[in-house]
Amino acid sequence: MKPTILNREFQHPADGWYQIEPKGEHPNRPAGIVQVIDDEAATAIVNRFNADAAAGTLRHGHEMLIDHEHFASDADKESRAYGWLAELQNREDGIYGRVRWTTTGKAAVDGGDYRFWSTEYDPSDLVPVKNRTNAANASKGTYVRPTRLDGLSLTNMNNNLGQRPITNRGQSNDLRRGADASAAGKQEKQNQRTMMKSVATKLGLSAEASEEAVLAAVTSVMNRAETAEASLGPVKNRVTELETTNQGLMTEQVDALLDAHGVKEEKVRNRLKPVLGALKNRQERIDALGDFGFKLGEVNPAATTQQRKLHNRDTKAPDDAGGAGDTAAENARVIKIQNRACELQKQMPTLSTATAYTMAGREIS
Repeated sequence: MKPTILNREFQHPADGWYQIEPKGEHPNRPAGIVQVIDDEAATAIVNRFNADAAAGTLRHGHEMLIDHEHFASDADKESRAYGWLAELQNREDGIYGRVRWTTTGKAAVDGGDYRFWSTEYDPSDLVPVKNRTNAANASKGTYVRPTRLDGLSLTNMNNNLGQRPITNRGQSNDLRRGADASAAGKQEKQNQRTMMKSVATKLGLSAEASEEAVLAAVTSVMNRAETAEASLGPVKNRVTELETTNQGLMTEQVDALLDAHGVKEEKVRNRLKPVLGALKNRQERIDALGDFGFKLGEVNPAATTQQRKLHNRDTKAPDDAGGAGDTAAENARVIKIQNRACELQKQMPTLSTATAYTMAGREIS
């Protein structure tokens, strides 16, 4: 009889993630403790490792050294790397790790020399578990919850039983690929069902609502959105009209105030208009004009020039020829106040424009 030829080489997980710690209670008799690997422990271990790896604060930077039989912790033994642990993941049945194998490590696991993991935790990272100190459990030891992974080794004498082997024997490559594809298909369908339930509850429906009911609810929401958008058209137009009207009224008010304060010189008016327009209300504009030296109901002789007949004859200057000089001086004063107000607002960002101009006007007499 011819012997059966078996294709049973050691196979790595299809997704490249290895279960390094199964969930459950794992007694460690030499240490006199029971390690509790539950959701709380797994979450703490995974989050701490990934944060340290991302920050590069692990013992070897962004990855953790994987040795064999914990040799790296023994000064008398070698510290050769069999692999590098790059990332952890918390799954329903335990903690999984993504590994970069070295040449030495890959040969060791591919050939079946090592098939299990041995995790390492520092005593300072073990937290006592509450309500696990009764007499029935006393013989097993103190119950503790690890919170940080301190080391990882290859071994064949693992203490935490229930762990999946690093590599499996049995299936041929074709069968294994078929099983992986089937599992992936099931997972995709499960993800779609979960997503559909989330959409249903977001729409105010039952999580078990049919696809037809979800589609009808989505259509209704879309129709309402289109109706609302259409109704906003007149509102937007009205807002634009109001803004235009408001700007026109603002300009008219500023012009009226300048007239009422006797500001006739065009250059002065042009400099004051943007300043007054930026203020909140009419009273602030009146106060600002007062700070500039313009009084309501009075014609400021420094802000205007007297109208004269034009004589094209060489004669002596009129008696009040200094009026033009006064206007130039007032222009200069307005500019100084404006510049000083800007400086004050830079020095004190919370200072209002009206207050800044008031302070500047008092400084520059």
